[in-house]
Amino acid sequence: MKKYLLTCLIAFFFDFTSFAQAKVSAQDVASIEAITAAGLRIISGPKGQKRDMEQFKALFLPDAQLGGVFYRGDSSFVRITTVEQFADRNGPFYEQNGFFELQLALRIERFGNLATAFQTYDTRYTKDGKVEARGVNTYQLVYDKGRWWIASLLFTPETEQQKLPAKYLKN
Repeated sequence: MKKYLLTCLIAFFFDFTSFAQAKVSAQDVASIEAITAAGLRIISGPKGQKRDMEQFKALFLPDAQLGGVFYRGDSSFVRITTVEQFADRNGPFYEQNGFFELQLALRIERFGNLATAFQTYDTRYTKDGKVEARGVNTYQLVYDKGRWWIASLLFTPETEQQKLPAKYLKN
């Protein structure tokens, strides 16, 4: 019985990994540039367009975290959540309101199968609309099982007190 349960657990693990990989194209996870671009592409679109948040979740490792550093007055606070909770909360908002997140620049540091990507962005409600916000996404990534995975993603908006420096607005 124990061998049967162990076999089932191992099979479930491998099925989960292949299930996650099946939701994204090999091209979307082939490089750091591709996986960071895929995330923005998936969440971006006009009002009324359903976002494929299952595809978004498949960019991340199963236990990945996602969150932000936000500001209220002179203080900051951090919100960390699961990718599942982020997708459940934000997918409907993006569809109802329209949302576009566009990359301004991407800087990558890599050692072997580990990488950090520093991506500056702007957000808009329509593709060519007014810029609503700018900020930084920081990714921790790992190359495993023939593809790149996002292990964690943290973001923070630009503020009046903390503007994006020119060096982060170009590659």
